[in-house]
Amino acid sequence: MTSSTGSAHGVTVARAVSVTVVGVLPAFLVGALAFQVRDDLGIGPAGIGAAGATLFGVTGLLARPLGLVVQRIGAGRGLVTAALLSAVSLAGVGLARSFAVLLGALVVGGAANALAQPAANLSISRAIGPGRLGLAFGIKQSSIPAATLLGGLSVPGIALVFGWRWALGAAAVLALGIAAWGALADRGPGLRTAAAADEADRGLPRGGLLVLTVGAGLAAAGSTSLGVFLVDAGVRAGLAPGSSGLLFALCSLLGLTGRIGLGWVVDRHPGRSPYVLIANLLTCGALGYLLLATGSTVLFVAGALFAYGAGWTWTGLFHYAIVRDNRLAAASATGYVQTGLSLGAAAGPLAFGVVAEAMSYRTAWLGTAVLGLAGAATIRTGRRMVRRSRGLPVTGVLRRRDQYGGAAR
Repeated sequence: MTSSTGSAHGVTVARAVSVTVVGVLPAFLVGALAFQVRDDLGIGPAGIGAAGATLFGVTGLLARPLGLVVQRIGAGRGLVTAALLSAVSLAGVGLARSFAVLLGALVVGGAANALAQPAANLSISRAIGPGRLGLAFGIKQSSIPAATLLGGLSVPGIALVFGWRWALGAAAVLALGIAAWGALADRGPGLRTAAAADEADRGLPRGGLLVLTVGAGLAAAGSTSLGVFLVDAGVRAGLAPGSSGLLFALCSLLGLTGRIGLGWVVDRHPGRSPYVLIANLLTCGALGYLLLATGSTVLFVAGALFAYGAGWTWTGLFHYAIVRDNRLAAASATGYVQTGLSLGAAAGPLAFGVVAEAMSYRTAWLGTAVLGLAGAATIRTGRRMVRRSRGLPVTGVLRRRDQYGGAAR
């Protein structure tokens, strides 16, 4: 790989990350600033959960059709459009004077995220070869903890000084800048690579893909609740608002580095199953949720770090595994699984908020642990279905090659 090609690949991944960051930023900023938003708009935890659910619910409904649209119009146009819609959403949230207007702005954010995810996946799939695909998706999926990192830093850096609306305004300007960067980049010569085109898609059996998507949706329901409610729960567990925001930022940094590290690992060990690793991470992450449920300030901090470090670093592995078998149709394939991921991410915070308001945060965190374990079990089932469809043993981790020339997963 020449230095110019490597630089172009780096720009491709950077654009994918930046657009997916602003695609989810409206939901996570509302979550990080919940203690101020609730007082200003007169809503409780259930309202904050409904806000996050709105963005991810719309994403789930639109991910499949917009994934097909991106497959036709190309990744570049999809990324620019997504960034523009994100700017509109962030500005709308910042200007909202009622809960209804807030939800309307998050509907626009859901459409932006539904475009951003398949567009980013398609751009990476077309540009990055198989030997670096895991790392590329680890970096790309670091967009979620990057968004929560920005949300956490916005609490002491902007919200506590100027107010929560200024944090949304700054994020809207950021999204506009990313859209302008993407539009200018699309005017230059496009990056062409035969890395993906030379590979035959293995595809995934429809039943196995459906079960994997359900498992990822269950896991996303738990992990997204963590991102939306951690700051508010931390304040209620005895942390100062600024300290809770900094804990959120630290957890996000841990999640960001963890996703990138896991992507590097799967590239080094292509014969290992990413689905098994995902299931193991979700099982370990359930312990973090149990620690969050204790109510102890010290154990809350430990649980937050553990839940982020183990229970929310799996999404890059999941996108990598799906795209690995659907390189040429990455946008439509990941649009399919994004439906389950986003609907889970919508239902999770909504249910969490209702339970926390009606009962307690402790009960809500216990439910989140159950979701993580259920997601782990379902993903293991989906993996067995995929292996069975390929005539491979459904137990054990094999390093031999299968009939497609790839590692038997």
